[in-house]
Amino acid sequence: MRDTFNSYQYMRMDGSPYMMAPTTVMLDNHVTRILSYTQQKQYIEENLIKKGCTTLLFYLEVNRERELPLQVKKMKTPLLNCAIDFVAGVKIPLKLLSPSFIRGCKREKIPVIFIEVEDVKALYRVPWGWIKEALFPYNAPLVPIFLTKDQQEKKIAQKMWSSLMRDVKIPSIPHEIKEGIAIAYPDLVKMGIYPFKGNIYQGGEVTYNLFAMDDAIINIEENDLFHYHYDRIQMTIHKGKCIRAGDKVFYRPGFGELLEVKVPSFLTV
Repeated sequence: MRDTFNSYQYMRMDGSPYMMAPTTVMLDNHVTRILSYTQQKQYIEENLIKKGCTTLLFYLEVNRERELPLQVKKMKTPLLNCAIDFVAGVKIPLKLLSPSFIRGCKREKIPVIFIEVEDVKALYRVPWGWIKEALFPYNAPLVPIFLTKDQQEKKIAQKMWSSLMRDVKIPSIPHEIKEGIAIAYPDLVKMGIYPFKGNIYQGGEVTYNLFAMDDAIINIEENDLFHYHYDRIQMTIHKGKCIRAGDKVFYRPGFGELLEVKVPSFLTV
């Protein structure tokens, strides 16, 4: 280690008042529905960037198998001016889940498939053996969306889903993914988004949040940090660029890119 760097051209700063943490990945399907650039920019700034999020997960709503290629083709259009990166999944009704549809998702490199479940008993009529065969080797996880509004019924449905997926050994996430909050690390791993996003590692992307250091956050879990203390974020760096400092957001239209997941469920947790 040298005492001086003669050709060092970057400004140095004291990092002791801050805590560095990875940025978050959030599910948000509202962004793609906003047609006005000004409104979309404001929404992304307030609901994503200011919460420390630099990667957006959204899904394409597909009701017929033949719609998939067209939906994928035009998915970037609403996000041409997006300043953060994005990942696209698909959402389908349970009745559309078939080996041929899974193969279509595999061709399009869709890393996560959201399944609308209206009648949980219908899950037992799905040919899971064929579905499992069609998923291999890409193995995009299935994520439930329970349509019932009754919380007790939803808990029962979630237990049945989790038990069934475990029995048939299908790559899946055992619970719903809520919009507007940081997606948990194990779920990002299954989707293949981690370690490329939501992570700080040597040789990786220069993307992180700086939190104001405080005794209240020193020993807190990472997910709780973003759930309850995102207001302490002082700076957000995305791909080497400062996109937020204090309350000011530096919005760069078109700076966001589509993350193509080569292999979901590659890591194990």
